[in-house]
Amino acid sequence: MEAEDLQEELTCPICLDFFNDPVSIECGHNFCRRCLRRSWTPADGLFLCPECRQPSSPAALRPNWALARLTEKARRRQQGPVPPGLCGRHWEPLRLFCEDDQRPVCLVCRESQEHQDHAMAPVDEAFESYREKLLMTQCSLTAKMKKAMHLQDMEVKNATEWKDKMKNQKLRFSAEFTKLHDFLAEEEQLFLQKLSKEEEETKKKRTENTLQLHQIITSLKKLILEVEEKSQSSILELLQNPKDLLTRSENQDVNYSLEVLEVKTLCHIPLMKEMLKRFEVAISAAEDTGHPHLVFSQEGRV
Repeated sequence: MEAEDLQEELTCPICLDFFNDPVSIECGHNFCRRCLRRSWTPADGLFLCPECRQPSSPAALRPNWALARLTEKARRRQQGPVPPGLCGRHWEPLRLFCEDDQRPVCLVCRESQEHQDHAMAPVDEAFESYREKLLMTQCSLTAKMKKAMHLQDMEVKNATEWKDKMKNQKLRFSAEFTKLHDFLAEEEQLFLQKLSKEEEETKKKRTENTLQLHQIITSLKKLILEVEEKSQSSILELLQNPKDLLTRSENQDVNYSLEVLEVKTLCHIPLMKEMLKRFEVAISAAEDTGHPHLVFSQEGRV
């Protein structure tokens, strides 16, 4: 009881915390210098004492060195480990949860200027509320994870189909240019270079897509782990800024658009009648594939 009485004597009536640079006024009451200056409204050169309402002059402020030394000693004694469930500033039970600061506070904190306009809720109610929200968020994140993994499977399937398309297109190009190897050597190299460039660009895009999905999945895994650990933690640990984790979880989305890979480079063989007169080349377009075919009428060749 003596320790509590001493702490009360060393507490500023305005901020309800240990005195900081205490000063005495004419009526004998003591306040933090900063708290006093913030609270007074001078009239005719005087201000009213926040406790007894007696007028006092700003010039009458006197530093209370003895009170300052005693306060510092008491503050140092309280710098040891704070018992679980007690306020680190006032050593009072943490019975309230401050929605604005997202942390548990004591009843003395609620009366201080720091939390004067803040929304408060009982710790037990806040714990149940945020625990329910965290569990719902965990379910939401799990659904997002399933969606991302499904997209990853689709991406692998899409890549496999694209590889087959690319392989068939290469074979088609090779067949067409083989017929005209003596005449179209440069064109063949040109088309293959374009196709290789498209292949590299597509591979690069695939790598970017795979990396994007990997990052989404990694982020979701991390958030799920954080939510799981948070939801299973103690009351005080769970109520250490749970809204931040909820906000980050809500903002985490699977922003990914699956793109079907297509081969854009096509083999358009130009008309070669004038160049290939001695071979009597006839060019016809294949209606089913849209790719031109060269028909040779040279003896022994079709």
